[in-house]
Amino acid sequence: MSSKLRKIAAEKKSRVILALDYYPHGRDSLEFWSSLLGDVVDLVAGVKLGLPALLSVGTEGLRELVESFNGDVYFIADFKLADIEDIVRSVAQRVLGLGFDGAILHLFPLCYSKLSIKEGGRSLDLYGVASMSCSSPLMDTHIDELLDYAARLGLAGVVVGASKPGVIRRAREKLGPQALILSPGVGVQGVEPGAAVAAGADFEIVGRAVAANPSPRAALEKIVKSHPPTGW
Repeated sequence: MSSKLRKIAAEKKSRVILALDYYPHGRDSLEFWSSLLGDVVDLVAGVKLGLPALLSVGTEGLRELVESFNGDVYFIADFKLADIEDIVRSVAQRVLGLGFDGAILHLFPLCYSKLSIKEGGRSLDLYGVASMSCSSPLMDTHIDELLDYAARLGLAGVVVGASKPGVIRRAREKLGPQALILSPGVGVQGVEPGAAVAAGADFEIVGRAVAANPSPRAALEKIVKSHPPTGW
C-alpha cells in the first residue's frame, strides 16, 4: 500500500494519474510537460512517465521534472520492468535515485523473490501488470496466478486495464482493500472516465485525453468529477 499516493489523492480529492507521454509535434517535450503539469497539478494525484518520456528527455530530464514537482504529486516510472531479478532490482534502484515514488514491472517472468527497493530512508513502491488495457489473452488466462504472485511479493498494487471491469473486480476480490489497483486506458482507448473506479479500481490513468486536449484543465476537471470521493 502506498500511503503517500493515498494521502495526496485524499487531499486533492482526485483519483487521476496523468500519463505524460504525448506532446505536440514541434514542441519541446520537457517544456510542454512541465507547463501542462504546472497548470493542472492541483487536479492530479500522480504522474506516470514511461519509456517514450525517457527516450525523449533522458534520465536528467526525468529527474528535472520529478524534482520540480516533488511532494506535489506521486511519480510512477512505467518502464514495465521484465528481466531476471538482479537486473530488475538494479534498474529499480536507479529509478528510486531519480526521485520516483513507484515503478511498474511485469509479473509474467515469475522469477522474483520479495523485492524491496530502499535507499536513504526512501523506498520504491512496486506495481505489477496483471492485465493490459489491450487484448492480453495469455495474461488474462493466468490472472489468478498473477494476482496471487503479486500478493506473495508484497507489491503496493497491480495494474489492470480499464477496459476489463471483470478483471478489476477479480483483482479487488483477490487482493483486498489494501492493494492499489491502477487502471490505464481511460479516454482515447475508449473507456469512459469513472468506469474503472466503479468496477473497483483506485486510480484511473489518463494520458492523451488530457495532454492532447486543447483545454486540458477543463478535460481533467470533468474526469475528476466523474469519480466518487476517495474515502480513505
